[in-house]
Amino acid sequence: MNIKDIRRRKKELNLTTAEIAYRAKLPVSTVSKVMTGETTRPRYITVEKINEVLAREEMLTRVRAYIDELLAYIKEHPDEDVDQIKFEKEYRRRNNLDKSALPYSKPIDTAVVQSSGNLAILRTERVNIEQLLDLEQDRRLELIDGHLIVNEFPGMRHQLLVKNMGKVIDRYIDEAEGECLMLNVGVNVRLDEDDYTLVGPDIVVLCDRSKVEELGIIGAPDWIIEVVSPSSRGRDYKLKMCKYINAGVREYWIIDPEKEKVTTYIEGEPTMAYVYGFDDDIPVYIYEGKLKICIREMDEAGR
Repeated sequence: MNIKDIRRRKKELNLTTAEIAYRAKLPVSTVSKVMTGETTRPRYITVEKINEVLAREEMLTRVRAYIDELLAYIKEHPDEDVDQIKFEKEYRRRNNLDKSALPYSKPIDTAVVQSSGNLAILRTERVNIEQLLDLEQDRRLELIDGHLIVNEFPGMRHQLLVKNMGKVIDRYIDEAEGECLMLNVGVNVRLDEDDYTLVGPDIVVLCDRSKVEELGIIGAPDWIIEVVSPSSRGRDYKLKMCKYINAGVREYWIIDPEKEKVTTYIEGEPTMAYVYGFDDDIPVYIYEGKLKICIREMDEAGR
């Protein structure tokens, strides 16, 4: 890498010297001397730290551009069940993202700006958890096997249904003096205990509290509940069902308010679905049917 290239990239990213210094944990004066040319032969470690900052910002720019285009596509196709993994593959092909040199997804001004790297950094096509958490977006973001999943924020019916179900489950656990923990506030679940899958189910019940860490749950919870929205239906019924059951989730519920049905999957029977209506008393497998939930009651309580 050369200093001329670093200055160009700084300008293209619209970063100030102070911003780079802060992120690289370097004195502002040091970075300033490199950028102005006052230091003609900067230390290798200094240049390397600046380059890491620039590379990270370039990666985030590409990921943000991907999310913007995906959200625009979803908005333009409101009745379509968008397969985001298929969309990402097409996006990569269209933007030539599988080659070592690529243009920004959104060129700065009118120039086609070149930068080395891929949609994600780390010499992989996949986005990892640290990169996901760096993104400041107005949507709920998840990762499944390194693929970005962009979710709309839930509507009021969705939120009240989740809140009321959480109360019922929490009350049952307390009255039974159980060890399980119910969470329905968007807890992060690092499902595969790796850096490439991070989900935020609507409701999580976890009975092994050793899996709880400050940043979320590490490993598979015992029971996961997802409330379907039009944009998430395909993922909840297909992609997430397989992912959850294969990861060791003992019970998975999919609540579909539009169709007023509930589909449940249990461990050991990944290909078998139990389908209930909103008026049914649905038995909870992990509690051997001692807890039954009527979704109609939960839904009407929020209206």
